[in-house]
Amino acid sequence: MRTFKPRRRPLSTARADLFERLMPRYGLDESGPPIDPVGVFRRRAPLVIEIGIGLGVAFTELAAAEPASDAIGIDVHTPGLASTLARIEQEALANVRVVHGDGLVFLERIRPGQLAGIRTFFPDPWPKARHRHRRLVSAGHLDRFVDALAPGGTLHVATDAADYAAQVERLAGAHPALRGGVVERPSWRPLTRYERKAHAEGRAVTDLVFERR
Repeated sequence: MRTFKPRRRPLSTARADLFERLMPRYGLDESGPPIDPVGVFRRRAPLVIEIGIGLGVAFTELAAAEPASDAIGIDVHTPGLASTLARIEQEALANVRVVHGDGLVFLERIRPGQLAGIRTFFPDPWPKARHRHRRLVSAGHLDRFVDALAPGGTLHVATDAADYAAQVERLAGAHPALRGGVVERPSWRPLTRYERKAHAEGRAVTDLVFERR
């Protein structure tokens, strides 16, 4: 069951060439055996994944600001990944990898307790009531996130959909392995174009952070 809406748009010739050149260097397969972070990044460091990186603005800015951590960004949108790869090359970031695919599928490659954090900033809100079971942070998926987090690891969700924020607060707040809730917007989270648009249209943004007990 998809938790995202596929967006089909061809790459320009230049972007296609960039994608083909950089994915072998920075890309990880969506499916496969459990990943070995030391083998991937050539070091031991806290590992964070971000599901739904869009154009990669927040993802690459956070990676640059957190050089002591490693990060894997996941998205299905090819043009967005191409933009992310361009940013990675421009910033010469060594602590990042990307996945072209479904974040829930990739989670099957993560061993229990392997992650220091899971981030999803402005996931698809699926606003219609009949579609809300498709939301990424739902009762059916929460256990998978918790299982992947190490003790002290965090699940960080930011959304401009008030009912989605309420759903996350209710479900994660009731989970016995999590503690946390709504927090003040972290100053370190980059302000993206999408967030600016949400503010301009009068939608409040809610950040929620839950820690694995």
